[in-house]
Amino acid sequence: MGFRKIALIEEIPPGRTGYFCLDTGPVVVANVGGEIFALSGTCPHQQNPLEGATLIDDLLDCPWHHFQFDVRTGRNHFPGNVYPKDLPCAQAQLAPLEKYTVEIRDDEIWVDAG
Repeated sequence: MGFRKIALIEEIPPGRTGYFCLDTGPVVVANVGGEIFALSGTCPHQQNPLEGATLIDDLLDCPWHHFQFDVRTGRNHFPGNVYPKDLPCAQAQLAPLEKYTVEIRDDEIWVDAG
């Protein structure tokens, strides 16, 4: 599909997120201290949309059940950091969010969401 313009930088100020529906699926964009990240916009826990997700430092907090994901890697932080590693049914809920490539062009956020 290639890069698509998602938003203007001013629409997602530092410490905020934006949620966008593309034909390839939902995307959540996070601004951490001026650095922009884009990830798949569906939480793997119960497949709920990440619309309204908030940032806690560099962790994306799901508005439904507060699963948290590192915006830099997509990996689950919570509850992954407390779940026992030998619970296969729990591990499926901790799948990482897919991370997308972001480019800033002038004042625009462009994302390659596949």
